[in-house]
Amino acid sequence: MVFREQERITTWLRSGQAEFFHIRKPQMTEAQLREYLSAFPTDVRDRLTLHDFHHLAEELQLGGVHLNSRNPVLAEPLKGKRISASCHSLEEFAQKQTFYEYCFLSPVFDSVSKQGYTSAFSPEELKKAFAEGVLNEKAVALGGVTQEKIPVLAEIGFSACASVGEMWALPRTMFITHENSRYTYLASARLALDNGLRFVQLRMKEASDEEVLAVAEELRPLCDAKAALLTVDDRVHLLETGLFDGVHVGKNDLPVAEAKKITGNRFLLGATCNTSADALKAVADGADYLGVGPFRFTETKKKLAPILGLEGYARIMQALTQHGSGIPVYAIGGITTDDLIPLKQTGIHGVAISGALLHSNAVPQTSAELLKMFG
Repeated sequence: MVFREQERITTWLRSGQAEFFHIRKPQMTEAQLREYLSAFPTDVRDRLTLHDFHHLAEELQLGGVHLNSRNPVLAEPLKGKRISASCHSLEEFAQKQTFYEYCFLSPVFDSVSKQGYTSAFSPEELKKAFAEGVLNEKAVALGGVTQEKIPVLAEIGFSACASVGEMWALPRTMFITHENSRYTYLASARLALDNGLRFVQLRMKEASDEEVLAVAEELRPLCDAKAALLTVDDRVHLLETGLFDGVHVGKNDLPVAEAKKITGNRFLLGATCNTSADALKAVADGADYLGVGPFRFTETKKKLAPILGLEGYARIMQALTQHGSGIPVYAIGGITTDDLIPLKQTGIHGVAISGALLHSNAVPQTSAELLKMFG
């Protein structure tokens, strides 16, 4: 189960980020799957496709069913449903495509979610198959599909693709709200969203809960329209409002272990770290990602911890690697676009920024540089 799974799938579908969503839960019993599916609003159920217990598609008014190695044939007629299938060779696609609305062809690239599941096709082979009519618009590319590879797929000839691991990965560029003479907290978040950032942390240290919620109530639909994550700084108790995807706790806030008792696996939990010891403890206590910093001096945060610099990040990343942790690490604190390449070389997952965008005189270009480097 991924944090706020049904809510995020619903957001993707409503925002147009995905046309259909396949529900593949082989580990669930029929009763568990029925309960899971029942949590989806009725307006998005026709865009869900089921991989197991196909009869639930009829019972719960889902739009499609998918045939696979576990369920290779329909147990009963399902009139009006989208029927799709999986294919692992060009020959198999040729046999199946006549009977189904679309077919997954995989693995097109090395898988993101399955270790050792490597590409079965070369780009040249696939391009030739499209040119000769062996592949057509019913072919959906699956396996190792990331945002960066979508233009490559289009050039090969694919008109559709499916993603698994990439969909659930945390965005690599996080925006932390701030206010200055040019922007309010809400306006700063809107600026980030309008320029392609898809992870916003609402940080309003000096504000009351009421003031934070007033901004969050306006910000939540803006994030949903972009399929963006919205978390709140420090105020774990505000998760109960249903406005946030998660919370970030600082070193002087509620301890990570205590916060984890509240967030469980339902909400995203981030933790601030400044040393290798901090990072390893946060991982052990259940953090889902780390905000590590400061990289250099920044005016957007009071009471700064010791400056890390590139050497500090390399040291912390090495410690995490030695302990077998692949937890996402975000660099934070005075980061500019000139820092992106050297920071990425330390092995961090992404960057958390505020001033880099809010003080920029060319926001579209600045955000484009951030997203090009970290996505």
